[in-house]
Parts: sequence; structure tokens; C-alpha cells
Amino acid sequence: MTLVWQQTSRTGSYDRGKWTGSTTYLIYDSAAAALTVHDIRSNASTAGTLVFGAGTETTMATLMAFTGATYTPVQDGSDKYWTGVHNFEASTTIDGVSVEGQDKLQEKQVGFTSIEVNAQSNVVDVWRTGWTLPSSDADKTAPTLIDIGGTKVDSAGDPISHIQGVLNISVRNVVIGRPDYLLFANTIGNRNSVAFTFGASTVTSQNLVCPIGTLVFDGATSSRIGPNQYEVNFSFTLDTVTYHLKQVPLRNGDGSVVPAQVTPGTVVSVSNPWHAAKVYWKQPFPNTSAFSLLGVVTT
Repeated sequence: MTLVWQQTSRTGSYDRGKWTGSTTYLIYDSAAAALTVHDIRSNASTAGTLVFGAGTETTMATLMAFTGATYTPVQDGSDKYWTGVHNFEASTTIDGVSVEGQDKLQEKQVGFTSIEVNAQSNVVDVWRTGWTLPSSDADKTAPTLIDIGGTKVDSAGDPISHIQGVLNISVRNVVIGRPDYLLFANTIGNRNSVAFTFGASTVTSQNLVCPIGTLVFDGATSSRIGPNQYEVNFSFTLDTVTYHLKQVPLRNGDGSVVPAQVTPGTVVSVSNPWHAAKVYWKQPFPNTSAFSLLGVVTT
């Protein structure tokens, strides 16, 4: 059986950053045999017609992705003549021209991703301002006992409150198959061992790049939304300033802060106060892992 695909019309529209389109065919057998949906669908697959314009529009094919088809017998055509409508959706575009690297799906479709970011203040205790961070990620994970330097701002061993900016990041995916919950549990509280990027835009500035050690996995929740289909919500905290490190003063055996006067050996006064002698970095999230193992879709 040899089918003839006679293209009769095509449509295309651009709305809210997404191209959609359709191509309509008159389908019939060259030997005038009656057709079934199975005949048409099988032939469509082998003939390569599941691309925009049956492969005749290579430029549009880079924008369009096949999403479905409807086949209807022509009235009074004795099943010899059918109408086929192929539907297409395109990648989300930046300006109606530039194309993203992959198709963006609708909610509840497998692979759909929604990324939400909330910038908030994180109040922490500090003994120093103008401090120096460890130079390598290994040092940030297990800081050596080197004073962080900077300007002493504590008062008699009492720290001051400091507002630190962090980003709370939520990523919502729709996936096939039950998620690996044990992996989630084992990864909670870890920082990223390799740089992790949210986004896959051809415009680099539209992506959120998280350097090594700046991202903490807070956890995930999932719910079943269909047969073997799940919606997974991932939560992260991003700190690109201190890499989640905390300031810890040197203490005596009784827990008191080891003091250091401005002028040692003299009376403590307003003009000669004492501060914490040494302050170190402490990493509350020393474990790291590759977040790609979580199966997070980041585009």
C-alpha cells in the first residue's frame, strides 16, 4: 500500500512566546484502496511525515515539534479518502525569533518544569565584618583553624545580627515513574559538589548558575497526578556570599569566648573594649553531592 499525502493547508500562530501550528493533508492510496487509521498512522511514521510540512519546511522544523494528529474519513469517500491534521508546538522563544534549546511543555505534561525564586533576608550572628572566605571549596567544607580576619564588631563576646541575602528556589517537575525517595532523604542537607545551573536559555544572563558549594538541597515533595505520573517539587537554598558558612568564636573550656582587648593588660573601658580573640568559619552542611542524581529538570 502506497499512500499519497496531499498537503491542503497549513497554519501557524505565535502567542505568549510560543509557536503553534498545524498541517492538513488529503490522504489516499495510490491504488484507490480503502484505508484504516492503522494504515494511515503506520505509513505516516515510515514516510517521515511527523515533522512540520511533511519535511518540506526545514526552517520551521527547527521551531516546531510534533504533538499529535487527528485522522478523519472524508464524508461519502467510502473510507478511501481521509483528512489528516498534524499539530505542532514550538520551543519557547525569547523575542519571537531566537529559539530555546528544547521544547517547553504545558503543565501536567511529562517533563514540564516550573522554577520559582524567592529572595529573602537571613539573619545570622557575626563577630567580624569584612572577613575573608576560605579560598577553595575543600576549605569551605572543612575550614582550617585560621582566623577569618576582618573588623571586630562583637561586644564583649556578644555577636551582632547581620542580614544576609539568600535565594529560596523551588523547582516543579512532572515525571514518569515513582521518584527515588530514599535518594532524596540521603541528599537533604547536602551542598552541590559541582556547579549547578537552573535554566537552559541561549541567553546566559537568563540562567541561574550556582557555583560549587553554594546550593543546599532542602528537600522534595511529590504527588501522583496520573497513571505512573508524578509531580515533584524540589526546594533549594542558594548562598553565593558565604557559602552557608557560620562564624564561630574561639572558646574556653567552660564555653566562654576567649577575649582579646584593644590594649591588652589594661582596664576594660569604652575606649578599650574586648572582643573575641579569634573567629573561625564553621560549615553546617559539610556533605556534598552531584544534584544531577536527583533527576531535577532545570530548564
